[in-house]
Amino acid sequence: MFEKPWREIDWGNNAELLKELTEYAPQNEDVRHLRVLVYGPVGAGKSSLINSMTSALLRRMAIPAAVNNPQGDEGSFTLQYKSHRIRKGRGQTRSYFPFVFNDIMGLEHDQNVGVRADDIKLAMMGHVKEGYKFNPLSPLSTSDKYYNPNPGPDDRVHVLVLVLSANCPATNTEVIKKMKEVRQTARDLGIPQIAIGTHIDELCDEIEKDVKNVYKSKSLKRKMELFSAEVGIPLNCIMALKNYSEGEMKNNPDMDTLLLTALKHMVDFGDDLIEEMSCTANGS
Repeated sequence: MFEKPWREIDWGNNAELLKELTEYAPQNEDVRHLRVLVYGPVGAGKSSLINSMTSALLRRMAIPAAVNNPQGDEGSFTLQYKSHRIRKGRGQTRSYFPFVFNDIMGLEHDQNVGVRADDIKLAMMGHVKEGYKFNPLSPLSTSDKYYNPNPGPDDRVHVLVLVLSANCPATNTEVIKKMKEVRQTARDLGIPQIAIGTHIDELCDEIEKDVKNVYKSKSLKRKMELFSAEVGIPLNCIMALKNYSEGEMKNNPDMDTLLLTALKHMVDFGDDLIEEMSCTANGS
């Protein structure tokens, strides 16, 4: 453990984070929702991340994205392209946050299983319609009914989030190649990118004891530096957090701080792209 954290977190600032996220609205009439695409290796915790961020926003447990039993069969549990909207309020007062998460099939080292990098690229550009079932053997074709030939600004991805497991010994080289291929396309499209390290409590006993130790952990810093070297994402664009697990029944304020802080970065980065799109459309 470091004596002082190597990254500062504003613990206890959840009310302000929630206020900012609740009041956010894209300043572009062509964009109703800021779209976050979550991708990464199988088992990294992509769907759990969506559920955990939803739980932090609603201040209660929520499971909008189906997740696999940790002791269940191996392989991706997410098979279809699905948008997860987060509801605010209930009944007649119900509305939705103006950002959505898109969950996709996990990356695997075998070319014949897992999501194809080509499909992730199409999703980033807005060509993949809701409900498309990923086919590891072939990418989405332009003749498929789930292919969107004319995506608008609201269909495209505004921020790309790579989810990696901090307790994974090493990332397969073939998976890294796929991630780099996806990252290069996002770069060419001008889509901002961040990475999230999950399962941090399984990497470090001190984090398991107290999640506030997250950025005091030497082992986590080494792991995040390795992530940065492997996939090329700058260290200041890699965040660490703990997802809620099946055994937890109520929110932990410190876990929520990490989740809401990461979500605020996603929204800020995605909004920068939306603002740029608006300026380009207006010729300014």
